[in-house]
Amino acid sequence: MFVPYEERVATVVGRKGALGSRVFPCYQEAGFREVHGCEQGDPFLDFVNRSTDLFLAVDDAEVISLLEIAKFHLGPQHTILDGASNKSNAIDIYLDVDSRGASVCPTHLGARPDHPWQGMKFWLCRVGQNCERGIRTGMDLFIARNVAIDVIDVEEHQKIEIDQCVTFLTAYVVSETLRSLGIPLKEFDCFATLNAEFLALLAGRTQGQGVKVPSEVLFRQDRKFEIIGALQAALERLKQALSDREELEKLMQTNIDYHDNPEGLIGQLFRKAGIVGSRNANLRMCSLSFRITRDRPGKLRDVLKPFFVEDVNLTAIDSMQGEITEEERLRGVDPDGIIDFDIGVNPKTINPEKARRIKETLWAMGCQVADFPFDKENSQ
Repeated sequence: MFVPYEERVATVVGRKGALGSRVFPCYQEAGFREVHGCEQGDPFLDFVNRSTDLFLAVDDAEVISLLEIAKFHLGPQHTILDGASNKSNAIDIYLDVDSRGASVCPTHLGARPDHPWQGMKFWLCRVGQNCERGIRTGMDLFIARNVAIDVIDVEEHQKIEIDQCVTFLTAYVVSETLRSLGIPLKEFDCFATLNAEFLALLAGRTQGQGVKVPSEVLFRQDRKFEIIGALQAALERLKQALSDREELEKLMQTNIDYHDNPEGLIGQLFRKAGIVGSRNANLRMCSLSFRITRDRPGKLRDVLKPFFVEDVNLTAIDSMQGEITEEERLRGVDPDGIIDFDIGVNPKTINPEKARRIKETLWAMGCQVADFPFDKENSQ
């Protein structure tokens, strides 16, 4: 039975953390009668007993611990979501809680919680017989954040965990290899061809996540040594093939055939990567970055008008939700209204006077404008 949100009370465990602080307003905006935060050291069971909904914004070990503590207090009135990166280790306790009538729906955000969520992958996991209420709640909470939601069986979450493990291991093998060769990532990226740029992005983005989430994902992965063994075996096959050009090409083609079938995926990914590469190339030539804090329909047209007026030809338009600064938070800026723009322009169509007028117009609109570098020798 679905109870209206205005009759429900939610508690976000780990409310002050990176994920909890983002989830807390989701419950508020969904119209819950009360939304509480619970931190380590607080009387957890008191919150369980006075809440209908729980979101456990903690890692998988703590999710398991908290559900073991709470399971005798949970029943059909409860809906439980969590945001741990690993789910496989918690399946038994999920099913135990489901058997008591509670609706369990583990969730997974495919990005760091403090990054903009728009367009990010978001998974809701089916558990047991009573998960539908939890899935509906998850949909209502997060679809307003414009994430791409996919509903999967909780057993399928292992595929996400393996993908993460392979990605993190690969990134750190690359990082370790470069360090052993005495090549800092900055130097590698500086001399990188397009394919190498993507490798630098993989290593840089993984390291940019810090140590907590990657170490949690790797340490908790039951198949981690099997995956490392597969990586080592792949390196050994490659090493053996390097002494024979024909064998090397055969090994490469075997992998192309395996991963391409049946829908021509390799070609699709090649094109997708090319789009990203072209975007970076166009921005690298000559670009202007600015930020708006009050997005609305029609705003893109407004901020592009100065370029049209000045007859400046655009080569790239890139935008994404920006991360809110502490100063913006204190001013009460809506995080969902922050957009960062990178505009690539043809350097032959720009000059210092045009650049100055465009910047002044954007400033007058309330945009925050970064420095505008361009090639003076190619400008009009």
